Amino acid sequence: METKNSVLNKISMIVFIGSVVGAIFVGVLVYFLLVSAGDPSAFSKAVISTIVIEIAFLVPVYMIRVLIDKYIISKLKEIERALDEVSMGNLDYEVKVEGDDELAQLADAFERMRISLKTIMEKLEKGEL
Repeated sequence: METKNSVLNKISMIVFIGSVVGAIFVGVLVYFLLVSAGDPSAFSKAVISTIVIEIAFLVPVYMIRVLIDKYIISKLKEIERALDEVSMGNLDYEVKVEGDDELAQLADAFERMRISLKTIMEKLEKGEL
């Protein structure tokens, strides 16, 4: 479950606000250009251009957000789940992150640490250490 204060939500809000400001800026420029050219429908054309620019910008941004959630945030959530489980004493919880990126490398390093901890704990229980 994504929290309200997640990094992805903060980035999305910054991008959204920036896109609104940018679209309004372009709309104002369109309005002044059309007014200076003597177009009587300058305001309606400026509003339409602002709306079209905003939609044209937000659709790909939303698609990028979905991809970030799928390929990055989901991996981070799986690593977080594993950290929580191991910190609560469940040394049998395996972290499974697919891929060959930095997050998969982090998950592999954590998995090696989990196995080492489990081995040490088993040796302590048997009195071998």
